[in-house]
Amino acid sequence: MDVDVIIVGAGVVGLAVAAELAPWAELLLLEREEGYGRGVSSRNSEVVHAGIYYEPGSLKARLCLEGRRRIEEWAAQGHFGYRKTGKFIVATRREELSRLDDLLEQGRLNGVTSLRRAGVEELAAAEPAVRALAALWSPETAILDSHGLMRHLWERARAAGAQLACRSRVAALRPVAGGWELEVEEGEGALAPCREEEAPPVLPRALPRRGPRLTISARAVVNAAGLEADQVAALAGIDVEGEGLRQYWSRGEYFTPRGGACPPLRHLIYPLPPADGEGHLGIHVTLDLGGALRFGPSATWPCPPHSRREDFAQDEALAADFAAGVSRFLPGLAAADLRPAGVGLRPRRKPAGDFYIREEGRRGLAGLVNLIGVESPGLTSAPAIARLVGEHLAGVQRV
Repeated sequence: MDVDVIIVGAGVVGLAVAAELAPWAELLLLEREEGYGRGVSSRNSEVVHAGIYYEPGSLKARLCLEGRRRIEEWAAQGHFGYRKTGKFIVATRREELSRLDDLLEQGRLNGVTSLRRAGVEELAAAEPAVRALAALWSPETAILDSHGLMRHLWERARAAGAQLACRSRVAALRPVAGGWELEVEEGEGALAPCREEEAPPVLPRALPRRGPRLTISARAVVNAAGLEADQVAALAGIDVEGEGLRQYWSRGEYFTPRGGACPPLRHLIYPLPPADGEGHLGIHVTLDLGGALRFGPSATWPCPPHSRREDFAQDEALAADFAAGVSRFLPGLAAADLRPAGVGLRPRRKPAGDFYIREEGRRGLAGLVNLIGVESPGLTSAPAIARLVGEHLAGVQRV
């Protein structure tokens, strides 16, 4: 075997896995982009979640709490920017008050013991511009420099001997005696953007040739390919459609207020998640470490649902919807007050479900670990996901 472990994808999760495994495994990261952290991980709200929204007992609930604690430890050591801003989750209609209580109970079941109700007076004192009937206060919610986190993870992995190959796209993946063999496409072919016609209803077991390929082998493969994780699983022979592992690329837009259009805020402000939002948290208000406000993301499913297009052009017509949504708790905003602030794509399963993190030995695919449907809170959970992958591959030792 050329190496012990190959990790497909160098986003925040792939980098966290690399930092976890590199001290005891000869390791190679394969990344389609021209550098690490340029895909899904580069287009998010940079929020460190407390662990409130997820089904009790789920991987999302457990790994979010563990990941948050690890990130806090690293931040306290000065490795990247981080601030515990806290978050208010607000109810703006009377019919939402009971749902606020339900969310409080769910957070407590998940181990978020600091979560509590906040009355109108407390909210007004903390954020005078916000209007709501009641709120939950989450003091553990934070923001961070996500690129600083990824830089820290890569520096740890590299110091332990990990290697990174960019402009490298996995085109074939097959089990062989003692491990796995991968055909890797390099150069411009790897960088070609996904187009709608390249995502048929059934994902292919092999990809068409775009450029030169090389063959490499490993004792184990970690599929942390983000948007393409289901395609990588399909290359290994898994029926991702039949087993509910197909990912759908949910599109999320962001807007930011123009200068003077919105009063300054000190905390994150979230509405109650829509009752039928399929995991979407609603259009909310976040801060960056410089204090700038951002609204979003929205959540739009592709049509047709299996289509895949890496299109990051902003739909400025959505400004009216954003202004209406945010004005429910931050009155006075109009579409003209907002300007585009970016677009992200999120790999989601339908219906919205838990992370899929599994070593596939039960399928006869020993040594393959699939990470599928790793959406929010994937950033927060990344260190804990890495620990879990390490447990799955504990038998793959450096030779």
